Amino acid sequence: MQNRALVLTGGGARGAYQAGVLKYIGENIPEAHFETLVGSSSGAINIAGVASFGGRMENAGTHIADLWRHLEMKEVFRTDALAIAKSIFRWSYDVALGGFIGRPLAHSLVDTSPLRKLLEGIYRPDLVAQAIEEGKLRHVAVSATEVYSGSLVTFVQSKSVKLWHRARRRAVTTVLDVEHIMASSAIPLLFPAVLLNNRQYVDGCIRSISPLGPATRLGADKILAIGVRRYYMRETGNLFEDALSKPEAKPSPAALGALVLNSLFAESLDSDVEHLERLNAITPDQREGSFGMRKIEMLVIRPSEDLGEMATYFRKKMPSLVRFLLRGLGSERDKASDILSYLLFVPEFLEALVDLGYQDARAEDQRLRQFFAD
Repeated sequence: MQNRALVLTGGGARGAYQAGVLKYIGENIPEAHFETLVGSSSGAINIAGVASFGGRMENAGTHIADLWRHLEMKEVFRTDALAIAKSIFRWSYDVALGGFIGRPLAHSLVDTSPLRKLLEGIYRPDLVAQAIEEGKLRHVAVSATEVYSGSLVTFVQSKSVKLWHRARRRAVTTVLDVEHIMASSAIPLLFPAVLLNNRQYVDGCIRSISPLGPATRLGADKILAIGVRRYYMRETGNLFEDALSKPEAKPSPAALGALVLNSLFAESLDSDVEHLERLNAITPDQREGSFGMRKIEMLVIRPSEDLGEMATYFRKKMPSLVRFLLRGLGSERDKASDILSYLLFVPEFLEALVDLGYQDARAEDQRLRQFFAD
């Protein structure tokens, strides 16, 4: 029996793109099923939805896509004037007077209590436990970063699993619940850290230098990874020449924030895919090669369009107060729009991402059917 793994990385609102790919799979490949599920950040939210359907995509894909299509920002974090005013006051107080008391009032920019309520309606721990017990699922893994040690911890729910412990990376067995998913998706500073087993955790993408690693260690024969950023092989010559012809403007806070988020959510997947491709190239064709190495079939689906550019067409749909604050950080300047695409939890933008994911999956139809063929 094959062990097909689904690997979903983070990306905030860009998780809607992953939902579009899953929707196409569920509607067009009836036999599609994953035995191993691995997720981080917003990818962990989608993994929670797939796991609740026992890894079978026939119903899971459409269900997850419908949730994303109708998602509003107020269902992810509080956007009311009172909540934002409290956040502004706490941060201003810490900067101006926090040195006198030596203890900060602010721990995050937004209140994510609405997200916890949303996840309670998405994730069904009882159904996941039943699917694992019946053998429909082998492993469900969600990663989060331990704040004070800086270690990446992969929480694995499984009947039987060989754990790993590497430098700043380890796996632990547990019964996954909503708090694990909240921890995995807690973008530092923006979202509050989550307490698990008396330890504080934040977004799982921070230390995830190898997003495919948990899937390979959990014995995956095939891996489907869905990225959230368009892949550029190299910059064009014109762009390079333009950068040399005149000095660039000083980067805005939004541009720097987008750089950090892109580094967290995209580059590690690209480099890890290239690494696995190189290993496959030198591994013998037999199932188990020298030193225990084996070939792992891999399929990666990425956006065919720049999601940052797409976000600019929908920024006026944001709550006015949130848009006002982001505009003050430079989110509407050139090359700073990427940060919008991570935070733009508005139905119009999310529906566009779902549709793009659906179309990109359709373009990979033959490869997807081969992936799920026994």
